[in-house]
Amino acid sequence: MKRAALIALFFLGAGLHLNAQDKPADEITVNPNRPSFANPATTTMPGVAELEFGLQRTLFPDSSRSDFQATLLKLGITEDFEFRIGWNGFTRNTDADGSSQSGPSDPNLGFTWRFLRQDRIGADLALSFAHKFPRASVEKGIGSGAADDTLVVLVSKDFGKLHADFNVLETWVGQVDGPRIKQPGAALALTHPLSAAWGIGAEIYAIGASDAGPRTLATLWNLSYQVSPRLVLDAGFDHGLNKEAARWNYYLGLTYGLGRFMRAPR
Repeated sequence: MKRAALIALFFLGAGLHLNAQDKPADEITVNPNRPSFANPATTTMPGVAELEFGLQRTLFPDSSRSDFQATLLKLGITEDFEFRIGWNGFTRNTDADGSSQSGPSDPNLGFTWRFLRQDRIGADLALSFAHKFPRASVEKGIGSGAADDTLVVLVSKDFGKLHADFNVLETWVGQVDGPRIKQPGAALALTHPLSAAWGIGAEIYAIGASDAGPRTLATLWNLSYQVSPRLVLDAGFDHGLNKEAARWNYYLGLTYGLGRFMRAPR
């Protein structure tokens, strides 16, 4: 938890530095992706650095657990393109007997490109790609020791106040010895405002069976609270719907507009 607090303070400090040259804060509006498995097809405001940070605990059927800090920095380059830098912070894996191992997780780098907008075809369509760099310890069971690549097709649509995000993805899971394994996945997320500040979300997602692991199916529920246009807080949980899925996941986090790193395109 001390490491998580230090990470949060670092990013918030960076935000204060960027904000020194900002226009009024209400001109920055964040585009939260977390804590869902599915992501929206819309992207971060151009010229804006946006942080997503959360504490997560995963409980597995064998009574082991994993604790980490889901962190994502998004850099809006244009109205339809963003760079994404992700990391799960310092992971701590605890076995059923109480023994544990901890260390830094694998970082990943990618982008999201929205190539069609809702006002043209009735839905936002985007492609997203992420590459995982194998830097985490294999000996401690935190990393796999091999690189992964994930390609996602994202569809987002508004039905009045109800917002829907649908993702279909394919991950090429790297193996230390042997060829890569294809692993499909899909997710559907629905969000709806409860008031001007509060919102609720529900989601179902699945990861297909492959040589990298069995099929898993889970549902997720979350609440969000918009403190301001540039700060959104959230909390939620997901629950496995089959015996191979994680039993429970608990989330607590935020999405924050750190500030502008370049002028917005005119």
